[in-house]
Amino acid sequence: RSKHEEIELVSLEEFYREAPPEISRPAITLAEPHQQTLARLDWELEQRKRLAEKYKECLSSKEKILKEIEVKKEYLSSLQPRLNSIMQ
Repeated sequence: RSKHEEIELVSLEEFYREAPPEISRPAITLAEPHQQTLARLDWELEQRKRLAEKYKECLSSKEKILKEIEVKKEYLSSLQPRLNSIMQ
């Protein structure tokens, strides 16, 4: 048994619908199951790389937003003493 059999790949219909022709190569992969499996694994790898990159972008965006929130919290917490001094 091979390790790739443990990976849940996208269905064949979805693979041929969404994968670019340079990866799916329908002329070759429809006739050869081994080439089809290799192409599906390539597509899976491509998708995972894309998702990993998107995840990194989302994490950096999250960190940026958290920093902005912290700056605004500090500003708001310093606002109360200033308002008190103005009221006096």
